[in-house]
Amino acid sequence: MTQPMMNGAHAATGLLAGTVVATLAQPTVPGVALGALSGAGAALLPDIDHDRSTITASSGPVTRAAAELSQALARWTYRHTRLPHDPRADGKTGEHRGLIHTPVFAVVVGAALAGATLVTDWAGIVAVYLLTSAALRSLRWSLPHRVRRMLQLPRRTAPPLYALGITGALVYANAVAAVGVWLGGIVTLGMIVHSLGDGATHSGIPFTWPLARSCDRCRGGSRCPGVRWDRQHVLPAAMRFSAGAGVEKGVQVCCLVLTLLVMVPELGRALPASW
Repeated sequence: MTQPMMNGAHAATGLLAGTVVATLAQPTVPGVALGALSGAGAALLPDIDHDRSTITASSGPVTRAAAELSQALARWTYRHTRLPHDPRADGKTGEHRGLIHTPVFAVVVGAALAGATLVTDWAGIVAVYLLTSAALRSLRWSLPHRVRRMLQLPRRTAPPLYALGITGALVYANAVAAVGVWLGGIVTLGMIVHSLGDGATHSGIPFTWPLARSCDRCRGGSRCPGVRWDRQHVLPAAMRFSAGAGVEKGVQVCCLVLTLLVMVPELGRALPASW
């Protein structure tokens, strides 16, 4: 999970999604920058249920503690909501690609963040910093090697320090307060985009949780005691791929190009008004 290709596609799809939302919600230079980086970071969030993910390592003890809590919550939820034909809970069952990857959880996280931004501006500021730090940790591998070396990005301390400076600039430009509750929407969308990406792999995602469904072995029979945690896919079996496959690099490149196509015209219109 720590290799660039394992998370680069997620960050790139989130970058694109966040840019699109920001051009609608806050079409200014700082607003689009905030949306793009927050979307990229949010698209890494579901993998906080994995110990070696980029998001878990992105902000040191803070994100590692959040990872432990999210993993414990995922295991607890699996044990208490599994149905008879779901696999028996054992050890870490339900932890990775479980609760934290579901669309329902993404909506809850986004709604909670949106509500928190109404209570205090610090909620948005802290969220933007954490998301930006994770985004930079992943997206740095999309830059040319010379640029990475010049900016010292391979160093572990570089992304958090750059994120601190970027967040300070966005606060100074009033971008965090201006985006407001839309930040919750960006986070929800980024997390769902991540799950859709995982749903294109062989592993799949429990998209329909907490709804009960008939399991495959009962073939929809009325006597099936049901499942909640079976995984669904967004692609036919023949088109699915393994995580880390070469297709992810293609997705990453396409999303980065599309982000530029969306961002450049919007920034061109917003630049005179925002600076």
